Amino acid sequence: MALHVLKRFAGANVRVLQIVQSSAPEVIFTPDPHGGAEVLWFNFKLEDADPSPSVPDTLTLTLRYFRNLLGGGDPQYFRPLIRQQKNSWRRLSPPSVRSLADGQPLLSWTIPYPVTLTEVAFCYPYGADELQVQLARSKGYWREESIGLTQSGRVMTRLDNQVMDGGDVAGRPRGLYLLARQHSGETPGSWVLDGLLEGFSRNRSGNKWCVWAIPFANLDGVVAGDYGKDTFPYDLNRAWGSPPMRHETLVLQRDMRRWAALCRPELVLDLHAPGACEHEGMYLFKANPQTAETENDRAQQTWINVLQQQLGAEFAAEPFARIATHGSRWSTARVTDFVRDTFGCTALSMEIPYGFCGDTVMTPKQYREAGRRLARAILSRW
Repeated sequence: MALHVLKRFAGANVRVLQIVQSSAPEVIFTPDPHGGAEVLWFNFKLEDADPSPSVPDTLTLTLRYFRNLLGGGDPQYFRPLIRQQKNSWRRLSPPSVRSLADGQPLLSWTIPYPVTLTEVAFCYPYGADELQVQLARSKGYWREESIGLTQSGRVMTRLDNQVMDGGDVAGRPRGLYLLARQHSGETPGSWVLDGLLEGFSRNRSGNKWCVWAIPFANLDGVVAGDYGKDTFPYDLNRAWGSPPMRHETLVLQRDMRRWAALCRPELVLDLHAPGACEHEGMYLFKANPQTAETENDRAQQTWINVLQQQLGAEFAAEPFARIATHGSRWSTARVTDFVRDTFGCTALSMEIPYGFCGDTVMTPKQYREAGRRLARAILSRW
């Protein structure tokens, strides 16, 4: 037995506390904050270069510091994934839970062993390779365009469906702007965006829409394996003020202004994921109501109704539309504030659970189906 951990790849994150290489092999681990205030995302590989047939046929994965994870609530809904020998990902069963003398819970899962390679992740990873699969499926419908650099110098990419018209306002196409991964570890947003992209590319009547999409808003964090929620020096989704507090936000604001000059802005949809153990379903954070109802408030409610109807009970939580009341380390503007104040159109932030929408166990297939339903909802408006 020569069990060791691999974490030098895009999206990797883990802090291994102990590897027990004995008659009862065990890997004790926790996600690494990577300098952030909150922690949740993990992704790593276990390699055994010399798997001995004489060892037991199982290995134990044990997670420590569960209560320090964002949304570390009911352990039965905390269901990581494994992939062995490059087969398909599968979600683990509910963990066994035991407590230390001081009350700290330890969550454990038993997995098959010995195996040469086992990959472990909090949720289905989504990176550049997965995006390229979707772009190949779309057969040229989506164009990739670089729009600037991240704070560390990586090239930021935007997708668009090449429908734009900067002429007379009345003749311009309606505008949809999509964002995913402002918080880099929130991969459910990427899988739903994947389904949205497919929904538009399959329905060419979508050419009535000017659709721009940012697949990796916090690209540095995606590559580094950061969770990205309330990360320092500034949470990307709290950096949308004037002036913006992150260079990525500056790049995105200027890209949105270009989009708005070529279309009639109708909807900005920002895709996120909630706490670790939320399981009721997908829901929206809407803008705070004005003292008197405005046209934008009515448009927002119309969009909420249309999206909820298409998602249906399979994916949509109750209540579906909510007002954010959770605390933040920053009081500065979010993307929804910027869009409302700058373009006067509807902007919604959608939370997509990591594991369950009620009784629906979420897999890439289910996430992508939810995205296709959102695309149908948008296309149904006109």
